[in-house]
Amino acid sequence: MIQEEMLQYQQLDGELNRIERELRKNESFVKRRQYKAASQECEETINRLDARALELKNQLAQAQQTVQNITEIIEDHSREIGSLEDEDELNYMNKKLNEQLAELNNVEKEIKRILRDGEDISKAFDEASAKLPRLVAGFRKCDEEFNKAAAEVKPRVNEIRTRQAELKKSIDENIFNIYKKVADGGLYPVFVPLEDGTRCGGCRMEMPKAQVDAQFAGKTYMRCEHCGRIIFKKE
Repeated sequence: MIQEEMLQYQQLDGELNRIERELRKNESFVKRRQYKAASQECEETINRLDARALELKNQLAQAQQTVQNITEIIEDHSREIGSLEDEDELNYMNKKLNEQLAELNNVEKEIKRILRDGEDISKAFDEASAKLPRLVAGFRKCDEEFNKAAAEVKPRVNEIRTRQAELKKSIDENIFNIYKKVADGGLYPVFVPLEDGTRCGGCRMEMPKAQVDAQFAGKTYMRCEHCGRIIFKKE
């Protein structure tokens, strides 16, 4: 038979679990989580836009420098063409000049593209920046409401934990370690009675009587092969 203190401890854990579940179902808790996720996403968006804006700024500076370099080359070619008389040389320099003009046209198109992207980023940044304070305010409001709800049950939670600490002093350490190991895996209750001599009091699955008798031979409890709970015999 599992110690009565252990069963009482388990029962109190059940009440703690119920309190926690009810708090997690609280509307303010649900909305708080949603606001938090939305705020984090908004902050990440702003950071991405900042990084993209810096990238565009560098691209624009580079493109403007390229325009300046091409303009200087065009001016040099224009001056050189003015002093040439040989037709072949003139044709060659005109070809080089046209190449630079074409390159200048491409760079100017790239600058327009950068400026358009910059306008889009600026718009998106303004929208995200205006949205973030509302999300933060919503989170804080829900957080305050949830903390009030949590404060209402805190006295009972403290009372339960105090009682559990008292019970633990009387509980066999090996039994308690088994309980914690199984409970930490998400099972509750951990210790359940054997019902009708062959059925788990947790998952209600039937087991062969011979198997049950063999499992209980020289022991006060056995592990359910179906759900993993610890089955004990009621006195």
